[in-house]
Amino acid sequence: MSLHDVDGLIDAYDEALQAFLNGDPGPVSELFSRRDDVTLANPLGPPQRGWGDVERAIKDAAANFKGGSCRVEDVSRFATPDLAYVVRLERAEVQLAVSGETAPVSLRVTMIFRREEDNWKVAHRHADSIMTARPISAIVES
Repeated sequence: MSLHDVDGLIDAYDEALQAFLNGDPGPVSELFSRRDDVTLANPLGPPQRGWGDVERAIKDAAANFKGGSCRVEDVSRFATPDLAYVVRLERAEVQLAVSGETAPVSLRVTMIFRREEDNWKVAHRHADSIMTARPISAIVES
């Protein structure tokens, strides 16, 4: 698998996701850009910007898991010579670190990749738990 092509990066991310679900943030972290504009919007908190904050958020999120497996389903994938994205669904069965209980987790994910020198890197990842249609009242602030 080559990080020189975007499909190789996505495959590497899928493998790294398995380590992440085992509580190891390292392989996922390695695939992210180190540039100041790297961003992460995970479902556990507000968006993070900059490598230091993104790295911390990845570590904090991985600490919630001590086992699991994940299936991914691409909704859309597109690449230009320097930018690419994937929209996907990630469905996991995870073992929670605190309780040891097994639970399903389903996420709607968008990742943006960019070429940095000779390799592709994750420039942005957004994940949330919205998997079904919701009424407008679900987002209107009262």
